[in-house]
Amino acid sequence: MSTEVRTAVVAVVLAAAFVLGNATAARADLGDPVNCIEDPTNPVCAVEVETSGSSDGGGGAGTCHDVVERPVPCYIEGKGWLGEFYCWWRTPNVEEAAFLDERGYVVEPPEYWYVGTCGDYYTGEWTTEPYFYAMTVNPGVTLLAQRAVEMLELPAPRIELNPSGSAPQVAFVPTWLWIDPVVWGSRSAMASAGGLSVTATGVPVQVVWSTGDGQTVVCGPGTPWVSGTDPAAGSPDCGHTYTSASRSAPGGRLAVTASITWRVSWVGGGTSGTEPALTSTASVPVLVVESSALTTG
Repeated sequence: MSTEVRTAVVAVVLAAAFVLGNATAARADLGDPVNCIEDPTNPVCAVEVETSGSSDGGGGAGTCHDVVERPVPCYIEGKGWLGEFYCWWRTPNVEEAAFLDERGYVVEPPEYWYVGTCGDYYTGEWTTEPYFYAMTVNPGVTLLAQRAVEMLELPAPRIELNPSGSAPQVAFVPTWLWIDPVVWGSRSAMASAGGLSVTATGVPVQVVWSTGDGQTVVCGPGTPWVSGTDPAAGSPDCGHTYTSASRSAPGGRLAVTASITWRVSWVGGGTSGTEPALTSTASVPVLVVESSALTTG
C-alpha cells in the first residue's frame, strides 16, 4: 500500500508550545496564537502528515509511519489517532473540556479541540503533558476515509456495442456504445476501527470512449440497442460512426476503450468529504469494414 503525504491547514490554531499540565495545574496563558489565514507560510499552518491510509485498530504495529518512517499503529487505545505533528489525537475528556471552557478557549464548528499525545511509540517515552489543537476533522476519520476509498471495488466497464463486438462494424453506419447496466451503479466500502466508522462511495458519472480511430466520445452509460431498431438510426446519446475500414490497424482491428469516471465521497464521524475521482477502464478489439466488403452466404 503506497504512502501518501497530506498537508493539513487549520484556519486558526493554538501555537504548539501551549500544553495542558493537568486539570489542577492550569497554565497562565495561551502562548502566541497563530492565524493561518493571515500567515499561511507559518510552519504551524502547513503540517505534513504521512500515513498509509489504513488502520489496524489496535495497539500493535500498524500501517501508518512515524517521523522517521517506522511503522506505527494508526490508532492507540487511550491516545487516539495518528495525525498532526506525528502525535496521536483524541477528543478531550470531561476535565480537559472543563479546563478549556473555564479559560474561554473556544472554537466554533466545524473546528473542535483535540488532545494530542506525542512521543516515541517504540521506547514508550511519551510527553507527560498533552497538546491542545483545533482541527476540523478527526484524524481517525481522515485515515479511515483513505482506507475506505482504497477498499472500493470499482468494476471495469462491460462494453456493449451494436453491431456486437464479435461482428464487424460498418463504415458510415452508426455504432451504438453503452455500458452493461449491471456495472452502472454506486459501490461502497466501510472502514472501522477505534470506535469510528467511515463509508466511502463511488458513483459513476461519465464514460470516456476512445474509438480506436483517433476519436473520443464522452457520455453517460449509453442506451442499449433494441432489436428491430433501424441500423441507420444512431444512438440517442452515445454512439460513433467510423469513416474508414480498420485494415491498417494492428491485426486489422481497432481497440475500443471505455473509461468510467467515478465520483468519490465519504461520510463518517459526524462529517463528510470528497476525494479525487477514480477511473476504471476496459478495452475490446473491433473490426471495421466498408459495406462493399460484406458478402452474404
